[in-house]
Amino acid sequence: MWDDAGALGRLTRWMLLAVVVMLTGAGLAWLYHSDFFPVKKVAIEGRLKHADSKALQTIARQYMRGNIFRADVNGAQAAFQKLPWIDSALVRRRLPDTVEIVLTERVPLARWKDSGLVDTEGNVFQADVKDKLPVFDGRPGTGKDMVQHYHDFGKILSVRGLKIRELVYTPRSAWAVVLDNGITVRLGRENEIKRLQQFADIWPILLREHQSRLSYVDMRYKDGFAVRYSKPLDEPSENGSGKI
Repeated sequence: MWDDAGALGRLTRWMLLAVVVMLTGAGLAWLYHSDFFPVKKVAIEGRLKHADSKALQTIARQYMRGNIFRADVNGAQAAFQKLPWIDSALVRRRLPDTVEIVLTERVPLARWKDSGLVDTEGNVFQADVKDKLPVFDGRPGTGKDMVQHYHDFGKILSVRGLKIRELVYTPRSAWAVVLDNGITVRLGRENEIKRLQQFADIWPILLREHQSRLSYVDMRYKDGFAVRYSKPLDEPSENGSGKI
């Protein structure tokens, strides 16, 4: 017989704890496999403009089977994030019968020259839109840097009423921009912000009135710049002048 009351008490407590754990496990297993608490509502939230609604519904149906406890929220979240237009996805249960899906869509900023689009965070993804967008021509992995330069360059040029049609970042780390009027501005591998600002400063004074015959402006010179004409020098520009 037991004559150690303390040991007997500890054993009793452990046995009670084991029973509670077993009952809890059995209860959870019953809930998981039962037909109670079915998923009655799948709520998809987020400002979605380009994402394929059929693909979203297919994923929701695939992973939201059975009751609320069997809904594979992790699998659904991973599947949503594989869609090209989805930047992030959050899938969570809302007891007793709702699964909430919060999706954030990528915002296209430019076209990637080879294929695909570039979002506002600099990520390249395979999709297409009908919107007119500037073109980025750069090396793989440079998307974020190009987005930053696009914004920095755009602020400088907008003061002169100019926009970027194409942004180029060469394999030699040199920058160039093609403007919406077709003129290319070569900036080189260093001081590109300063050089573009210099271009913007001389634009209204020396270049704007002759823009119809300019092919490119080379700002890579220390104490000046060079231009290449798309028309002969002796051919008048739109204002009738043949000189710069």
